[in-house]
Amino acid sequence: MAERRFSRLRYAARRLLKSLPMLLAIAVCNFVLLKLAPGDAADVLAGEAGSATPEYLAALKSQFGLDQPDWIQLMHYVWRLLRLDLGYSFRNNESVLGLIMTRMPATLLLMIGALSLAFTAGAALGVLASRRVNSWVDNAISVVALLFYAMPIFLIGLGLIIVFAVRLGVLPTGGLTTVGAGYGGLRAAWDVAVHLLMPLVTLALFFLALYARLMRASML
Repeated sequence: MAERRFSRLRYAARRLLKSLPMLLAIAVCNFVLLKLAPGDAADVLAGEAGSATPEYLAALKSQFGLDQPDWIQLMHYVWRLLRLDLGYSFRNNESVLGLIMTRMPATLLLMIGALSLAFTAGAALGVLASRRVNSWVDNAISVVALLFYAMPIFLIGLGLIIVFAVRLGVLPTGGLTTVGAGYGGLRAAWDVAVHLLMPLVTLALFFLALYARLMRASML
């Protein structure tokens, strides 16, 4: 048992080491793409200021290190990534890592729920289609799966908002909870579930179509 556990740890460490060059290449490509784009962060902030002077622009470039050579900027960029220093958002007045961590719970809740629903329903539909291959059930599932797979996700979301939020008024249009409600316990969980329903279904429909086609092919 100990030998097997050590083998798994060694395998995980080896895979991690192999991924480091790829991660470094991605970081370098991101830096190069930012450099190829016209302007920089200092130009954007100076433009938003409206009446930025050349001295103010030069001070911004010095603050962000944009007046240094590109290779030094690249080294600082990679070093900050290794320390998980993703920068500072002046619009939100908070660190980028802090913004990501603030939104992480809602993101994980949405993704885990959508993937679970898509996998369960998609697998069931794929099995049903394979058991009745070339029947009207199989053709209907295939057509619906292809429709949801090809349709843009934002269009599905807008359609659900128009039908269930605007026309019927049974679901909220956005947000994770009811603002100012102050619910607790099961009432708070139900409030989150109601707000989560439309985004979860919208995201799940795309993956559901994919899992349904994969399960059908695997069963056949």
